Parts: sequence; C-alpha cells; structure tokens
Amino acid sequence: MSLKDELLGVRPAEPKGYTLLVPPDWGRFVTDETGRDELIALLRTRFAEVSRPDLFAQVRMAVQRQWSQLRRQSAIEIYMPVVPPVEGGTPMSIVTTPWIAQGPFHEDVKQRAGAGHEVLDAGDGTVVHRWESDRTSQGDLEGLSSREITYVRPFPGETPSRGIMIMASIVHPGVAEAGPALDGFAALADAIASTFTWRFA
Repeated sequence: MSLKDELLGVRPAEPKGYTLLVPPDWGRFVTDETGRDELIALLRTRFAEVSRPDLFAQVRMAVQRQWSQLRRQSAIEIYMPVVPPVEGGTPMSIVTTPWIAQGPFHEDVKQRAGAGHEVLDAGDGTVVHRWESDRTSQGDLEGLSSREITYVRPFPGETPSRGIMIMASIVHPGVAEAGPALDGFAALADAIASTFTWRFA
C-alpha cells in the first residue's frame, strides 16, 4: 500500500479466490463431501472398465481416509491425474490450504518452513515462498517415499496476515530408484505453482 492510499484509508482489495492451471488429464476436487463423492464415482467407473471391483473397494476406503485428513487440515482443493496413462503415470497430487500467519507473514513462513526455505520472485511483483521436504509414507503407501514441495503465496498488500499454501506431493520408490524422473516431477510442480493467480471477481 502506498503512503497516499494509507492516508486516504484505502486498503488493497482482498482476493475472492484463485486460479491454478494443471495438465488436461488432471481433475480438481473440492475437499467437501461433494468433491469426495465426485472422485469416488470417477474411480468406480475406471475400475469397472478393467473389471476390478475388489480394487475399487480398497481405493474407496483410502479416499475416504484421505478426505478426513484433508478436512482436518482445512484444505480447500486437491488436484490429481484422473485419466489412465498410456505409458507410466504422474504419481503426484497438489493440495491447497489457507495459510494464517502467526505474526509478521514472511517471518512466520520462514520459521515454519525450516531448512531449504527460499523466497522467489513470483513474476507479478510479489513473492512466493518455496521449500522441499522428504518423508517416508505410512498406511496405504507404506514402503514408498514422498517428496513434498510447498509454496506459500501471501495475500496482496505490504503487511499480509493470510495467504495460500500449495503443496505438491510426489510419491516415489526412493531418490536413487526414481532417478531423473523425480527431478522431472518437481519441475512439473514448479510449473503448475507458477500459474497461480489471485481472482478478485
């Protein structure tokens, strides 16, 4: 906010939403019951096409558990590939979640991000916070690893208190085993995150 706007009491407009572009074979699901049921219906059709209702039952339970976790995290949306690939696949999903700062926004993100935190030019006059972390998967994905790439975009204005967190999770068998493919999926996550724009109408 400029000094003139501050003196006049003008506040920057708050966004009403956001836009995030993903590849054409991906789906977008709101993390409410409607979004969950939409994904389950899609999976039911996919597994019926290959005559594997037994696998559908397992996947449906996994989706229900995942949705419960997403709701606990106050997630907004989840994006993931939904079209069966001809060759290989993209073992990645992206979740968006509100970010509520506990204190000055940029210091808050830096402290909570920990090692590897970067502040990058978002290309639109603002910044994006980015960091990576690796973890071993539990539950349905036990035995696999995941690389999480997190991006945080603050609300417009000089002293934001809120923002959006975009987290890409890439499932892989191990860094050595995944090889260059892991770097390729990370580059895809960066490309998707770079399309983020605030929506004001």
